[in-house]
Order: sequence, then C-alpha cells, then structure tokens
Amino acid sequence: MPQQDIEPSRYEFVESLMLERKGLLDSFSVEGRASDGTTGDKNGIILVQDNQIFITPPLPGGAPARISAVHPVVLKINWKTVTEPTEVTRADYITWEICEKPQYEITVSPDKLKVHFTLYRAEKYAWNLVNCPAAFEAVVRAQPNPAMLLSTLTIEQIIASLDNRFILRNLNIPALYAELENPTYLPVCIAEGRAPLPGKEARLEFLLPEHTLEGNRMLQGQGARGQKPAEPLEYLRFPGAPFAFAGEVFARKLPPEEGIPGLDTDGRVLPPPPPQDIYFAAGNHAKLLPCGNIVARHTGRPRICGGSGSVRICDFPPVSLLAREMTDPVGDVMFAGDIIVPGDLEGPVRIEALGNVYVYGDIRQSTIIATGSIYVSGQVTGSGLYAGHAGVMQHRLHSLASLLRTETDGLLEAARQLAKNVESRQQSVNYGLVVMLLLEDKYSHLGSLIRDLQAALSRMNGAFGSGTDQLWQMLEVFAHPGQFTGYITDSVLSRFSRLLLKLGEEIELLQEEHAVINLARSQDSRLESGGKLLVRDSC
Repeated sequence: MPQQDIEPSRYEFVESLMLERKGLLDSFSVEGRASDGTTGDKNGIILVQDNQIFITPPLPGGAPARISAVHPVVLKINWKTVTEPTEVTRADYITWEICEKPQYEITVSPDKLKVHFTLYRAEKYAWNLVNCPAAFEAVVRAQPNPAMLLSTLTIEQIIASLDNRFILRNLNIPALYAELENPTYLPVCIAEGRAPLPGKEARLEFLLPEHTLEGNRMLQGQGARGQKPAEPLEYLRFPGAPFAFAGEVFARKLPPEEGIPGLDTDGRVLPPPPPQDIYFAAGNHAKLLPCGNIVARHTGRPRICGGSGSVRICDFPPVSLLAREMTDPVGDVMFAGDIIVPGDLEGPVRIEALGNVYVYGDIRQSTIIATGSIYVSGQVTGSGLYAGHAGVMQHRLHSLASLLRTETDGLLEAARQLAKNVESRQQSVNYGLVVMLLLEDKYSHLGSLIRDLQAALSRMNGAFGSGTDQLWQMLEVFAHPGQFTGYITDSVLSRFSRLLLKLGEEIELLQEEHAVINLARSQDSRLESGGKLLVRDSC
C-alpha cells in the first residue's frame, strides 16, 4: 500500500484525529518510540492506523522518522525491502505486503520412498496492520483478521498442486482427507514408492553325510563309559558333528542371488543392493568344484572360519587328546585347535580351544571356552560353556589383548601430552623416561595385565598367530621399561598397540560358522552359544 503524508501543522492534525475518534488511543500498539532530546519536537513522525501508514516530515533542525517491520510484514521503501530501521522522508514511496507461511507442505523422504503432507492451517484469513501511535520510530506489525475468512483448503487444491504422475496414481486420498477433517499438524504419508528387495548373499552350508549322524556310536549303550575308540581321530566323530573322509563332499557354496528392483516416488527404478559374494580359501585342505560342492582332501574335522567378512577359510585344525592327568582339578589347558577330553571333567578345570571341544563324560565345576562348537556326551553341572562368538569374547588371549590395547592407547596419549608439556618449557624430553614414569604412577596396573598376557601366551599349545614372537618381545620391553628407556619411543608404543590389535583380530577370525553346544543335560550352568543350543535329554 502507498504511503500517506501528514503535512504541517502536524500536531493540530494528530490532536484532531484523537478527538474525532473516541477510543482511538486504546487501539494503538505500543511499538512506537517517542522523540527524545531537545530537538524531539522537530523530528518526523510516523502513524499506523486502519491499514495505512501516515508520515509527517521533520521540521527544520529535526531528523526524519525511522520505520521497520517484523514478520510477516514485508516493508518496501522505493521498491527495496527494509531489513532494519530506515529513515523515511516526504519523497519516499512506501508499500507493504504480507509474506506468510504456506498452508501446507509436501516433502519427500531422503530415500525417496515416501511423500508426506504437513498441514499448517486449513483456513486463510486477511491480515490487518496493528495500529501504532504517532512516534519518531515505528515498528510495523500485522495480525490475521478472524472476521475475514478468505478461503479454506480443499483436497482439490492439494491434488491440483501435485504435478508428479506417479504420486497422483498412488495418492492416499483417505489419509489426506482425514488430516483435513481432524488435523494433527504432523507429517502424514500420502504416497509411497516400492523399496527394492535385497537379494541373498553367498554363503557356505555344511552337508552332513549319513555317517556323521551315527558318529562313533559312543552315545549308545554305556556312552562315554563304554568302549573307547582305538584311533584318536574317531573321537572327532561325535554324532551330528561335522566330519569328512578324504574325497567326500562336506559343504556347499551357495551363490549370491539378485534382489528385486523397486520404484521411488518419481517412478524411477531403484536397483537392489548388490549381494555380497564370498571368497573361499582352503589351500591344500579342500577343493571347491565348479558346481559349488566342497570336497575334503584330508580325513578329519573340517573347520570354516571368517566371521562376517567376504573371505571364508577352510582347514582341518590340529587335535589334542588330553590324558587324565592333564585334567586334574585346578587344571588349565589352552590349545590352538580341537581338544578331546576322553573322560569326566572334575573341576575346577578351565579349557580354552581355538576350535572345538569334545568331552566324553560329565562336566562339573569347570569352564569350557571354544571358538567353535562344544560337544558333551554327559551332563554339565555348575559349569560355564561358551561357544562361537561367546567363546571368542571369553578367550583369555582376546580379552586380555583388548583390555591391554585400550590401556596402551591411553598410555600413548598421556605420554604425548606429558612430552608436549615438557617441550613447551624449552626442556629436552626422554620419551622412554616419560613412559616409565607413567607406568610407575597412573598406569601402574599395566604391569599385571602384561604378566597375565605373558602367562596366557606361554600356556598356549600349538602353533598360533604370525606376530606372537614380536608381541612377546614387546611385552618384555614394557614389563621392564627401566631397562629400555632409550629404546621406547612413540612409534614403538604405537607398534605395541597394533600388535595387540592384531592378536585380537586373529582370535576373531577363528570364530566358526554354525557353532553349537550339544549336551545331554544341564544343571546350574551357564551356556552361551554363537549358534544353536541342543540339549538331547531335556524332557
């Protein structure tokens, strides 16, 4: 709207305006600010009344009035939008308009699979400027006029605003109608695309020949207390456990399967994520045939490891047959492969295997940890059995390496900060002495962790890991830091942390697929399996 000027004598005009309109003062906003100072009576004046803006120029020696506006009023002086208080004179051309938020909004989800309708208001009203008394500074405000309804939003208006044919074909009109009738003012889904269906990743599955179901027949008759096999390899033929003869198919690789494409809200094709294939590495242990069958090249227990990555490793782990004197109370057995216990386990005994554990008898007051499966011919009482992923987490080498690495990283950061503080005082730094001081004070508990890991590594029987010799040397260094202050550096401490990480990762890679716990009965025991749990005599 254009401006209207108030010519002198302006005071007589304002006075007459007040007298002619009774109650006029009560309708004014208080946003205006009166003139101040000795020249206040000479300054320009702005008056907002009945959707009009009246301006009177200043008298000689006075300053022009200043005007501004707040949302939703857009004020323009000489066709330029006003964003801050601005002086106005008699020659200026003033207009205003309302820039309000739209009545509704249509949005598309980030994955482009859903269209949402958000209602802000169904009714559209006219707007009036808020009256403002004559003042040197005026802030123009506006408010809706509830007595003047301009329009009401309809479904037809919303549909007409949609130019997407795919959305129109899949429009959920009942949901749109329900929101208009009973507004929630929340996003409402009014159209959906079709998400692509993922395919199946490649995988390996065991094929158990008929002879593996019968096994070595040690669970029949007298079970573990009956006749023992003559060959140690026969102990691996626990009924239902994987076992293969040379030249026999024991597993199959299932190829990846493609998924089904979908459509986004614009009708464009959404390709499914490519299924992950796996790389099968068996060396001279097994052979992958073109048809997907996997044939054993040795006789024994095939092991498939690899975790959640894209590589699956197949081998036949070494076997340790424990003599009875090796399982006496307070026993502690660690082996990098399968462990066979030919009789009962009378605890406390702790057995940790980087493979399967076979117990032909009962288990009492003992702990069995296996990165593969655990097979027990008898009853488990007051014991803890951990297989698969649970076995990896409980294995001493993994838990000690993870804990020691966390503490070593903290030591590394503390040493760097302490060395930096010393250098800031223009003093030379012996990094080895800094580490030794921290190991004697804040990180004194690392000594016991280092000794525990050394003890665990020394107890491990069988070949394991490619970097354990280097790790052992590092453990010796940090077990006696005072003897190696000239050798310990930031890079040495970082390498120690990486070797600990590598040890933990090597244990994790030995987690076997299809891990199970298979036993006859259980009482007062903790059983954690990364796969299946089979209690044969549960009824």
